[in-house]
Amino acid sequence: MGWLLLLLCPSPLQALLQPARCRSRQRDILASAAASYDISRAKGNDAQLTEAASFFVEAFWEAGTTTTRLQLGGRERDQIRSQQADDMKSRYGELVGSRRLQSSLFVARDDADVIVGCAGVEAALVDVREGRVLSRANSEALMAAQFNGMSGRERGEFRKMDVLQLTEALLPEYKVFGLLSNLAVALATRRSGLARRLCARCDEEAARWNLPAISLQVEEANEAARGLYEALGYREIFRDEEATALRLQPGVATVASTLLLTDNNELLTPVPSTLVTMAKGL
Repeated sequence: MGWLLLLLCPSPLQALLQPARCRSRQRDILASAAASYDISRAKGNDAQLTEAASFFVEAFWEAGTTTTRLQLGGRERDQIRSQQADDMKSRYGELVGSRRLQSSLFVARDDADVIVGCAGVEAALVDVREGRVLSRANSEALMAAQFNGMSGRERGEFRKMDVLQLTEALLPEYKVFGLLSNLAVALATRRSGLARRLCARCDEEAARWNLPAISLQVEEANEAARGLYEALGYREIFRDEEATALRLQPGVATVASTLLLTDNNELLTPVPSTLVTMAKGL
């Protein structure tokens, strides 16, 4: 793609003479490329989720979307890929039975079948009054706990309900929203509209589940992401100024991890952060 941009803007002098036209053509090319990427729902098997996790490590963690770009060593990259894969499998992995709260991961691929973007959405419980968002797994656990002590007949009655009715009956302080997460695009595709397309697929999925709204959580410091979400119609509904966020600390290894070749527990370190919860559809 780079050579095509050079043809359109062949020299710095010409770019200075006609900057607006050049930038407009670049945007058109990027938008055209983004429209050509194939976006599909990932299968919840280990192979596809591991592939998506590897991409996410490169496009999100190493790219330093909230901080600066980082350089990981080989062992460090393997460790964070493994941890990210475990997280994605817990969120989007296949189950023997059906989930009460559904989830999907979407991936965008280029003509060479290489992943260039991803975004996930899951149904989750949100307490708007208290400013709490539960992950799908924690939401499922809370719902399951409500069935403890019920008779078989009572359980049968509640299990006939859909998830919105069930939440209203058993957990009236909560609402079921879609929860957008794991959004990342390859560096070469940024400002092309691909992130918007991925978010739109998550919107469509939440609507297919008949959820009334979709939400997300983003660090206040991530101005680029907040700007995108605001442009897509998201509005802040609450914030946690005493939250923590994970930061990669490459090169900071413990003696045990170095000598025993084990995982470095300090590779991902929690730091103080302000977490903003945004939503649309309310």
